[in-house]
Amino acid sequence: MANLNRKERRAQRNESNTAGIILRLFFLLSFIGLAVVLFGELDYNFIVSIYAVNIVVSLIYVVMNKSRITTSLAVHTNVRVIIAYLIMLITIFFYALALWRANQFSTPMQATLFIGGAIVYLAVFNSTKTMLTNQD
Repeated sequence: MANLNRKERRAQRNESNTAGIILRLFFLLSFIGLAVVLFGELDYNFIVSIYAVNIVVSLIYVVMNKSRITTSLAVHTNVRVIIAYLIMLITIFFYALALWRANQFSTPMQATLFIGGAIVYLAVFNSTKTMLTNQD
C-alpha cells in the first residue's frame, strides 16, 4: 500500500478567551438590565444609556482588536457576539417602537419581544460563522 501524504498539523497555541467571557457576561447583564427597565416601567433614559454603553464597549473592543479579527479565533468569535448582540438590540428597539406606536406595548408583548430578541441573537450568531475569516 502506498503511503498517504498527510499534511502535518500545526501546533496551535491556546488563546485566552477571558475578554470573550467578560464581554458575554456584560451583554447578558445589560440584556437583563434592559428587561428590568422595561418591565419595571422605569425611566426610558436608562434604556438609552444601556444602548449607548453597549455600543461604546463594542466599538472599543473592535478598535482594540481590529488587526486580529481575521487571524484569531477568539477575537473572531467575540466580534460575532458583538454583531449578533447589536443586531438584536436594533431589532428589539424597532419592534418595541412599533408596539408602542400601535398602543400594544403590554407585559405579554414585552416578554415576547425579549424571547424574540434572544432568538434573533442566536440566529445571527450562528449564521456568521465564516463571515470574517480569511478566504485565501
